[in-house]
Amino acid sequence: QELLSSGVGVYFLNDNINTILPDSEFRLTIMASVAQDEVRKLSERVRFGMKRSIDSGVVLGCSNIYGYVKDKGKLIIDEKQAEMVRLIYDKYANTNAGLLKISKDLYALGYTTKKGKRLDTTIITRIIENPKYKGYYCGNKVRIVDYRTKQQKFLPEDEWVYFKDEVGDTVPAIVSEELWDKCNSIFKERSEAIKNHGRSFKD
Repeated sequence: QELLSSGVGVYFLNDNINTILPDSEFRLTIMASVAQDEVRKLSERVRFGMKRSIDSGVVLGCSNIYGYVKDKGKLIIDEKQAEMVRLIYDKYANTNAGLLKISKDLYALGYTTKKGKRLDTTIITRIIENPKYKGYYCGNKVRIVDYRTKQQKFLPEDEWVYFKDEVGDTVPAIVSEELWDKCNSIFKERSEAIKNHGRSFKD
């Protein structure tokens, strides 16, 4: 339509459609509707497959998770990286160190991102808050709300698929549940203090 408004026609070789001809817009509209419906059906099949995987306890999502390697839908502990993860939890729970202090300490000890850079406070926060580190499966956190634009929506916790991997076969724990809970209790307490009083625990 933009090209036509400038006096330029388009000829689609595979479909034998010439946009200059009067019936072209009708034919293109039908073809676009069919294509859109195919995308919708594909999106539904993908969602169904993801739901089946989640119900089966298959770990979905990014394989780039510190402390683990992902193999055939299961997480396997990477002991070298797991040392760093345990150190983060230990420092956060048992010292007065904040996120920035922990980040600097880790870098001084030689722990870095996979690109060789210092772990920033966002990465450390994600590690602290991730229930996988205490051996919990957590899925269905995000849903695609628009199959055309792939727009995603983060779901509330009560809609997550969340359970403890009792056997430790799919999501083995790197830290104890008690240590994880203690760190997250401290994190919430400090976050609330920052919101309410403007206090900072990053230094």
